[in-house]
Amino acid sequence: MSLTAALQNTIRFNPSEEAVAQYILDHREQVLNLSIQTLSERTFTSPSTIVRLCRKVGLKGFKDFKIKWSAELQKEYNTISNVDPDFPFTDDDSYGEIQKKILELFTDSLNKTNQILSNDQVETAVEYLLKAKKIGVFAYGDTYLPALNFQNKLMKIDMAVQLATLPGENRHLATNFKTGDCAIVISYSGESKNNYYITQLLKESGTTVIVITGNTHSHIASLADLVLPVAKNESQSVKLSTFSSQVAIDYVLNTVYGCLFVSNYETNQSKRIASETLFLDDRF
Repeated sequence: MSLTAALQNTIRFNPSEEAVAQYILDHREQVLNLSIQTLSERTFTSPSTIVRLCRKVGLKGFKDFKIKWSAELQKEYNTISNVDPDFPFTDDDSYGEIQKKILELFTDSLNKTNQILSNDQVETAVEYLLKAKKIGVFAYGDTYLPALNFQNKLMKIDMAVQLATLPGENRHLATNFKTGDCAIVISYSGESKNNYYITQLLKESGTTVIVITGNTHSHIASLADLVLPVAKNESQSVKLSTFSSQVAIDYVLNTVYGCLFVSNYETNQSKRIASETLFLDDRF
């Protein structure tokens, strides 16, 4: 029988022991950081009551209890599965359970994206970007953060990336692109009206378009010269946050960045070292 089940089986407990058991069940993680004296104070009982409870559930004392309790909680966290990407945690989850669920959600999204993203697709994206006279990234809302991160990384290896900074600027920026340029359009759903209009503008001007999306059969994807897929776990309805999609998009962009970096490794490495050395200089 698990300790949780033993603590819930209150038939053998007196009222004081039952109070301690309920406190432990209500404060599952916090109990691990409490001394027997602190636990007795918080439950308005005595240390001897706690020791007696521990023995009734088959353990020698409170120290032994905490060791077994910690192991049981860890086992529970390790067996958490089938995390809902839209609502990965609830108000009943402990901090440890939330930590485990977010880890599982990220791992699942990364693994699924890795499975559908081919080496050929990444290689083609890198070729397009290296040949481009001008590079732009078009993103909106939550997808803007991975785009900004990508721009920041490329800037540090002297690759300029244009990214709109104000709402509504995307359309104006798109009109500046033409044949010989390359644009990355990020749209998780692939059905955003604004992004679809921007992608049309880019295609009409002869710009090479790379689309990063969770919907490879979407209207936006149909306009692309190249589609880089991400795992489509989230729904388009209400969700707590875009955990799964953001980490997947970040993964794809970081992969492209890594491949761009190694395409001219010695030069890029020298730039990064020179830049870091400059900013470490205490003359400023």
